[in-house]
Amino acid sequence: MQRQVTERFVAAAFGGDLDALMEMLAPEVMLWSDGGGRSSVASPRPVKGRDKVARLLVSSAAEQAEGLDIQYRDVNGDPSAVVFARNAPFAVMVVDLTPDGEQVRDIYVVSNPDKLSRIPEGPERPG
Repeated sequence: MQRQVTERFVAAAFGGDLDALMEMLAPEVMLWSDGGGRSSVASPRPVKGRDKVARLLVSSAAEQAEGLDIQYRDVNGDPSAVVFARNAPFAVMVVDLTPDGEQVRDIYVVSNPDKLSRIPEGPERPG
């Protein structure tokens, strides 16, 4: 279920579908980002609340969407969206769901290049 929600979440964020995001996000959702001080897409503080998080995601995705490729993989045991830019890992996104599995309560985005170095370059494609 988490993988399905992750895919719908990424489609809504990168597709600019603010209404769909608002439905998917829990009212108290938190967005945590780790850019290690080396990524322009990371925020120095967590962003809290459905409206703020949804608007930030849609605006950030719109700025970055061109030339990105998104693949779904398990990263550190979690179903994740791995975002590639020019075949190099750009970010990893993981979502945690509310206990009932109905909404996203936490979003973790890692864009720190040092932490992405273990992700193989180039998206994996089914053979």
